[in-house]
Amino acid sequence: MTKIDIRRIITRYINQEASQDELTILFEWIQKGNNAEVFKKLVQADFLVKYEDKPWATEAAFESFLDTIKEKENRKIRSLFVREHVWKYAAVIMIVLGSSLYFLLNQNPLGDIQVNLDPNQITIQLDNGEILTIDPETNATVKSKKGNTVVSFVNGVLSQTEEGENKGEVAHNTIRVPYGKNLSVTLQDGSVVMLNSGSSLTYPSSFENLDKREVALNGEGFFEIAKNPEKPFIVKTETMYTQVFGTVFNVSAYKEDGPSEVVLVEGSVGVGEFNGLVNSDLQMIVPSQKATKSEGKGFIVEHVDVSSYISWTKGILAFENESMAQIINRLQRQYDIKIVNQYRELGERRFTGMFDEESIDNVLRTIQAHTHFKYEVEGNTITIKKNKKE
Repeated sequence: MTKIDIRRIITRYINQEASQDELTILFEWIQKGNNAEVFKKLVQADFLVKYEDKPWATEAAFESFLDTIKEKENRKIRSLFVREHVWKYAAVIMIVLGSSLYFLLNQNPLGDIQVNLDPNQITIQLDNGEILTIDPETNATVKSKKGNTVVSFVNGVLSQTEEGENKGEVAHNTIRVPYGKNLSVTLQDGSVVMLNSGSSLTYPSSFENLDKREVALNGEGFFEIAKNPEKPFIVKTETMYTQVFGTVFNVSAYKEDGPSEVVLVEGSVGVGEFNGLVNSDLQMIVPSQKATKSEGKGFIVEHVDVSSYISWTKGILAFENESMAQIINRLQRQYDIKIVNQYRELGERRFTGMFDEESIDNVLRTIQAHTHFKYEVEGNTITIKKNKKE
């Protein structure tokens, strides 16, 4: 729940600066009580200018605004800025209101509103701060607010071009994947990255004029790197980095899970410590090895069965000798839920299991069969409690 000042949003709407999310908030606010009339009065305040020899049609501007908001529901990837024809109304409104806008917005008791922004969208934040939303099932191309950046997402391939004064520049964008979803994307160099739920990836719009291909990961990603001996591919997390020339590996760097780790599936990679400024020397690992960043210096390297570490890419939830505390973190991301564990001893117990497209209820009941506990479901929250009969 976010506290929003509706005055600020209306001002941004009239100044042609409102984002799509802000327009959605404004739309929701208008639906309540007498807010629609208040909005119309703000639009027509002191309006004396005629348009094509007819009085200005406030209702037309209002309906056009509503149509624009409704249209967004059918657009799978979109800019945060509404279509140009809507602003022909806003431009005239802005001229009319002029300096009276500030007075009106501060004299009307609009108040603050509480809204729920939809957190369930996969987004791309451009270098300039604009945010686009992605539907992985739909191909689309969209321009940024100023029209200088064109982003395409076609058959999972992400591409970006800069036009005008920005032509040839390299921008750094961030893809964010919410809980309950994942995304497979092909970068400009042909490398494929699959991002797990609750993850983000910052990447350059183009690798062409760079001497290395560098991305930053927060969360978990499965990488299939396109070979290019002249341009090493580097994945950085908050505490480590992985350098490759062409290989397949998995990086897990969720803050809530503890130390970052790299599991190598194919090829050869080097891992090193990263403190935000300095990279340490690389330590090489081979396929079927996992390198875990130790709490001190260096890495702990061990041989593992890689299948359980990359099973999430196939939609399978697998854990091997993991504590219930770790499993709870994974379940929260996988099912986009909140789990409150009031059974402290349970968090330390370890489990091994594999679930293929199972519901959260089935997963908990399976674990429950091995360790007696009870749980209650209320909305999007599951509370685990100790079974008093135990």
